[in-house]
Amino acid sequence: MKKYMDKLKKNIHINKNLFVFLLVIVIVGVVAGSLFSIIIDTDDKKMVLDYLNSFFDNVKDGKLNYDISIVNTLVFTVGFAFAMWLLGVSVIGFFVVIFMLFMKAFILGFSISSIIASFGFKGVLLALVYAFPHHIINVLVFMLLTAYALIISFKLIKCITSKKPLDLKYIMHRYLVVLGVSIVLLVITSLYEVYIVPKLLNLIMGFIK
Repeated sequence: MKKYMDKLKKNIHINKNLFVFLLVIVIVGVVAGSLFSIIIDTDDKKMVLDYLNSFFDNVKDGKLNYDISIVNTLVFTVGFAFAMWLLGVSVIGFFVVIFMLFMKAFILGFSISSIIASFGFKGVLLALVYAFPHHIINVLVFMLLTAYALIISFKLIKCITSKKPLDLKYIMHRYLVVLGVSIVLLVITSLYEVYIVPKLLNLIMGFIK
């Protein structure tokens, strides 16, 4: 097991400066999403509130369709990850994957801020359950994918501009390992989000009416 983990760590190694850069992108995205939820006009805020009330009412009444929810969550989350992965093997993909990571963080910040703004102190607890740990793990997974997408894109650009040979087989092997690990984590967090989070939210709503 230790040998396998050491091999995995070797395959999934990220430059610290790149990780810091991506962390800044995520933080900016979360802050921007939070601010956007505050500055939108009254009609939009009412629409968000109506959506949240409808969602939490469905959770409370047990009206969520778990089969549809898990399919939609997996298709969107895993599909998003696969799209980021594919963009890594394109020359111009690094612009798009950075924007995709930013939007993921933006949506997370917007969702958390909207819940808190709509439900006050109760919203803080609801937002905590909504975001932790699955959405935090998802953001880290997307950061990992973005990092490797950037690395691959830069290597391809360098190969084209300098006309130096590129060990594509070795690079793609590591890239496939990253994709495999990411998909496994995203499937786990999707299952948690669909089957566990509603029960936790229902429990919280039962305590703080």
